[in-house]
Amino acid sequence: MAERRGTTAVKYTRTVIHLGSIGRTSLDIDLSFFILIAFFVATFYDQRMGIHYALLWAPVLFLSILLHELAHAGAIALFGYGASNVILGGMGGVTINVRRARPWHDMLISFAGPAASFGLWFLSQWLYWRLPVMRNDPMLAAFIPLLASANLWWGIFNLIPVSPLDGGHVVRNFFRMFLSERTAFVIAVWIAIAGGTAVVVFGLRKGFILLSLLVGWYVYVDFQQWQEYRRRGFPEE
Repeated sequence: MAERRGTTAVKYTRTVIHLGSIGRTSLDIDLSFFILIAFFVATFYDQRMGIHYALLWAPVLFLSILLHELAHAGAIALFGYGASNVILGGMGGVTINVRRARPWHDMLISFAGPAASFGLWFLSQWLYWRLPVMRNDPMLAAFIPLLASANLWWGIFNLIPVSPLDGGHVVRNFFRMFLSERTAFVIAVWIAIAGGTAVVVFGLRKGFILLSLLVGWYVYVDFQQWQEYRRRGFPEE
Protein backbone atom coordinates (compact mmCIF):
# COMPACT_ATOMS: atom_id res chain seq x y z
CA MET A 1 0.00 0.00 0.00
CA ALA A 2 2.87 2.37 0.67
CA GLU A 3 6.59 2.77 1.15
CA ARG A 4 8.37 4.42 4.04
CA ARG A 5 11.68 6.23 4.31
CA GLY A 6 12.37 4.84 7.77
CA THR A 7 12.85 1.76 9.89
CA THR A 8 9.91 1.90 12.30
CA ALA A 9 7.31 -0.82 11.94
CA VAL A 10 6.38 -1.39 15.56
CA LYS A 11 2.98 -2.88 14.97
CA TYR A 12 4.50 -5.68 12.89
CA THR A 13 7.46 -6.69 15.01
CA ARG A 14 5.81 -9.22 17.32
CA THR A 15 3.62 -11.09 14.87
CA VAL A 16 5.75 -11.15 11.75
CA ILE A 17 6.70 -14.32 9.85
CA HIS A 18 9.77 -14.21 7.63
CA LEU A 19 9.04 -15.60 4.16
CA GLY A 20 12.52 -15.25 2.67
CA SER A 21 14.06 -12.74 0.34
CA ILE A 22 14.31 -11.76 -3.32
CA GLY A 23 17.80 -10.49 -3.91
CA ARG A 24 18.48 -8.20 -0.96
CA THR A 25 14.78 -7.46 -0.38
CA SER A 26 13.45 -9.16 2.75
CA LEU A 27 9.89 -10.50 2.60
CA ASP A 28 7.77 -10.80 5.75
CA ILE A 29 4.10 -11.37 6.48
CA ASP A 30 2.24 -10.14 9.54
CA LEU A 31 -0.57 -12.19 11.05
CA SER A 32 -2.92 -9.28 10.39
CA PHE A 33 -2.64 -10.11 6.69
CA PHE A 34 -4.50 -13.36 7.33
CA ILE A 35 -7.24 -11.35 9.02
CA LEU A 36 -7.47 -9.23 5.88
CA ILE A 37 -7.81 -12.37 3.73
CA ALA A 38 -10.48 -13.78 6.06
CA PHE A 39 -12.39 -10.50 5.84
CA PHE A 40 -12.44 -10.59 2.04
CA VAL A 41 -13.39 -14.28 1.95
CA ALA A 42 -16.28 -13.67 4.37
CA THR A 43 -17.41 -10.51 2.59
CA PHE A 44 -17.48 -12.02 -0.89
CA TYR A 45 -18.78 -15.47 0.06
CA ASP A 46 -21.83 -16.37 -2.02
CA GLN A 47 -23.65 -19.56 -1.13
CA ARG A 48 -24.73 -20.05 -4.74
CA MET A 49 -21.13 -19.98 -6.02
CA GLY A 50 -19.57 -21.87 -3.12
CA ILE A 51 -16.71 -21.19 -0.74
CA HIS A 52 -14.10 -22.09 -3.36
CA TYR A 53 -14.85 -18.89 -5.29
CA ALA A 54 -14.48 -16.72 -2.19
CA LEU A 55 -11.19 -18.46 -1.35
CA LEU A 56 -9.73 -17.17 -4.62
CA TRP A 57 -9.28 -13.90 -2.73
CA ALA A 58 -6.37 -15.48 -0.82
CA PRO A 59 -4.01 -15.83 -3.82
CA VAL A 60 -5.40 -12.65 -5.42
CA LEU A 61 -4.60 -10.53 -2.37
CA PHE A 62 -1.23 -12.17 -1.82
CA LEU A 63 -0.03 -11.77 -5.41
CA SER A 64 -1.49 -8.30 -5.90
CA ILE A 65 -0.11 -6.74 -2.74
CA LEU A 66 3.24 -8.54 -2.96
CA LEU A 67 3.88 -7.35 -6.53
CA HIS A 68 2.71 -3.84 -5.60
CA GLU A 69 5.23 -3.65 -2.75
CA LEU A 70 7.99 -5.32 -4.77
CA ALA A 71 7.55 -2.58 -7.35
CA HIS A 72 8.35 -0.03 -4.64
CA ALA A 73 11.38 -2.07 -3.60
CA GLY A 74 12.50 -2.47 -7.21
CA ALA A 75 12.31 1.27 -7.82
CA ILE A 76 14.26 1.91 -4.62
CA ALA A 77 16.99 -0.49 -5.74
CA LEU A 78 16.98 0.95 -9.27
CA PHE A 79 17.76 4.40 -7.90
CA GLY A 80 20.57 2.94 -5.83
CA TYR A 81 19.11 3.22 -2.31
CA GLY A 82 19.86 -0.34 -1.30
CA ALA A 83 17.83 -3.10 0.27
CA SER A 84 14.25 -2.85 1.50
CA ASN A 85 11.98 -4.78 3.82
CA VAL A 86 8.57 -5.70 2.40
CA ILE A 87 5.92 -6.51 5.00
CA LEU A 88 2.46 -7.78 4.08
CA GLY A 89 0.01 -6.81 6.79
CA GLY A 90 -2.65 -4.43 8.02
CA MET A 91 -4.74 -3.12 5.13
CA GLY A 92 -2.18 -4.18 2.56
CA GLY A 93 1.55 -3.86 2.94
CA VAL A 94 4.50 -1.55 3.41
CA THR A 95 7.99 -1.30 1.94
CA ILE A 96 10.54 0.06 4.41
CA ASN A 97 13.82 1.57 3.29
CA VAL A 98 16.31 3.97 4.88
CA ARG A 99 17.27 6.74 2.46
CA ARG A 100 17.46 10.46 1.83
CA ALA A 101 16.40 10.65 -1.78
CA ARG A 102 15.81 13.36 -4.31
CA PRO A 103 12.12 14.40 -4.38
CA TRP A 104 11.58 13.14 -7.92
CA HIS A 105 13.09 9.79 -6.96
CA ASP A 106 10.70 9.53 -4.02
CA MET A 107 7.78 10.49 -6.25
CA LEU A 108 8.57 7.75 -8.77
CA ILE A 109 9.21 5.22 -6.01
CA SER A 110 5.76 5.96 -4.57
CA PHE A 111 4.13 5.79 -8.02
CA ALA A 112 5.80 2.45 -8.83
CA GLY A 113 3.31 0.52 -6.68
CA PRO A 114 0.12 1.73 -8.39
CA ALA A 115 1.88 1.44 -11.77
CA ALA A 116 2.57 -2.25 -11.03
CA SER A 117 -1.07 -2.76 -10.05
CA PHE A 118 -2.26 -1.24 -13.32
CA GLY A 119 0.31 -3.33 -15.18
CA LEU A 120 -0.97 -6.54 -13.59
CA TRP A 121 -4.53 -5.49 -14.42
CA PHE A 122 -3.59 -4.97 -18.08
CA LEU A 123 -1.60 -8.23 -18.27
CA SER A 124 -4.45 -10.22 -16.71
CA GLN A 125 -6.94 -8.76 -19.19
CA TRP A 126 -4.60 -9.40 -22.10
CA LEU A 127 -4.00 -13.03 -21.12
CA TYR A 128 -7.70 -13.64 -20.52
CA TRP A 129 -8.73 -12.53 -24.00
CA ARG A 130 -5.67 -13.78 -25.87
CA LEU A 131 -5.38 -17.30 -24.46
CA PRO A 132 -8.47 -19.55 -24.78
CA VAL A 133 -7.33 -21.67 -21.82
CA MET A 134 -7.93 -18.66 -19.56
CA ARG A 135 -11.63 -18.73 -20.47
CA ASN A 136 -12.10 -22.48 -20.85
CA ASP A 137 -10.51 -23.62 -17.59
CA PRO A 138 -13.10 -23.07 -14.80
CA MET A 139 -10.53 -22.06 -12.18
CA LEU A 140 -8.66 -19.65 -14.45
CA ALA A 141 -11.94 -18.26 -15.81
CA ALA A 142 -12.82 -17.22 -12.26
CA PHE A 143 -9.33 -16.31 -11.02
CA ILE A 144 -8.01 -14.10 -13.85
CA PRO A 145 -10.95 -11.63 -14.02
CA LEU A 146 -10.88 -11.35 -10.22
CA LEU A 147 -7.13 -10.69 -10.29
CA ALA A 148 -7.62 -8.03 -12.98
CA SER A 149 -10.47 -6.29 -11.18
CA ALA A 150 -8.69 -6.32 -7.82
CA ASN A 151 -5.55 -4.72 -9.27
CA LEU A 152 -7.48 -2.06 -11.16
CA TRP A 153 -9.25 -0.93 -7.99
CA TRP A 154 -6.13 -1.39 -5.84
CA GLY A 155 -4.22 0.92 -8.16
CA ILE A 156 -6.99 3.53 -8.16
CA PHE A 157 -7.42 3.34 -4.38
CA ASN A 158 -3.70 3.84 -3.76
CA LEU A 159 -3.68 6.98 -5.90
CA ILE A 160 -6.16 8.75 -3.61
CA PRO A 161 -4.07 11.75 -2.46
CA VAL A 162 -4.11 11.00 1.27
CA SER A 163 -1.37 9.76 3.52
CA PRO A 164 -0.35 6.95 4.01
CA LEU A 165 -1.51 5.95 0.53
CA ASP A 166 0.90 6.25 -2.38
CA GLY A 167 -1.11 9.09 -3.88
CA GLY A 168 -0.45 11.24 -0.83
CA HIS A 169 3.29 10.61 -1.09
CA VAL A 170 3.27 11.31 -4.84
CA VAL A 171 1.58 14.69 -4.30
CA ARG A 172 3.91 15.74 -1.50
CA ASN A 173 7.06 14.67 -3.34
CA PHE A 174 5.89 16.44 -6.48
CA PHE A 175 5.74 19.75 -4.61
CA ARG A 176 9.05 18.98 -2.88
CA MET A 177 10.72 19.18 -6.29
CA PHE A 178 10.35 22.97 -6.46
CA LEU A 179 9.09 24.10 -3.04
CA SER A 180 10.44 23.90 0.50
CA GLU A 181 9.67 20.88 2.65
CA ARG A 182 7.40 22.99 4.82
CA THR A 183 5.38 24.41 1.93
CA ALA A 184 5.12 21.03 0.22
CA PHE A 185 3.78 19.55 3.44
CA VAL A 186 1.15 22.27 3.89
CA ILE A 187 -0.11 21.98 0.31
CA ALA A 188 -0.11 18.17 0.38
CA VAL A 189 -1.94 17.92 3.71
CA TRP A 190 -4.71 20.23 2.54
CA ILE A 191 -5.04 18.38 -0.75
CA ALA A 192 -5.34 15.22 1.36
CA ILE A 193 -8.03 16.72 3.59
CA ALA A 194 -10.04 18.18 0.70
CA GLY A 195 -9.56 15.28 -1.70
CA GLY A 196 -10.09 12.64 0.96
CA THR A 197 -13.29 14.33 2.13
CA ALA A 198 -14.57 14.34 -1.45
CA VAL A 199 -13.86 10.60 -1.70
CA VAL A 200 -15.69 9.99 1.60
CA VAL A 201 -18.76 11.88 0.36
CA PHE A 202 -18.65 10.02 -2.97
CA GLY A 203 -18.35 6.69 -1.16
CA LEU A 204 -21.30 7.41 1.10
CA ARG A 205 -23.47 8.46 -1.83
CA LYS A 206 -22.57 5.30 -3.76
CA GLY A 207 -22.89 2.99 -0.76
CA PHE A 208 -19.17 2.21 -0.46
CA ILE A 209 -19.23 2.29 3.32
CA LEU A 210 -15.88 0.56 3.90
CA LEU A 211 -14.13 2.91 1.47
CA SER A 212 -15.64 5.93 3.22
CA LEU A 213 -14.66 4.69 6.67
CA LEU A 214 -11.10 3.89 5.66
CA VAL A 215 -10.45 7.11 3.76
CA GLY A 216 -12.25 9.05 6.48
CA TRP A 217 -9.75 7.68 9.00
CA TYR A 218 -6.84 8.72 6.77
CA VAL A 219 -8.33 12.22 6.47
CA TYR A 220 -8.56 12.38 10.26
CA VAL A 221 -4.90 11.36 10.58
CA ASP A 222 -3.88 14.01 8.03
CA PHE A 223 -5.90 16.62 9.91
CA GLN A 224 -4.12 15.61 13.12
CA GLN A 225 -0.80 16.14 11.34
CA TRP A 226 -1.96 19.62 10.39
CA GLN A 227 -2.94 20.34 13.99
CA GLU A 228 0.46 19.11 15.16
CA TYR A 229 2.12 21.38 12.61
CA ARG A 230 0.17 24.37 13.93
CA ARG A 231 1.20 23.59 17.50
CA ARG A 232 4.84 22.69 17.04
CA GLY A 233 5.86 23.73 13.55
CA PHE A 234 7.37 21.55 10.86
CA PRO A 235 9.61 18.76 12.21
CA GLU A 236 13.15 18.69 10.97
CA GLU A 237 13.98 15.59 8.92
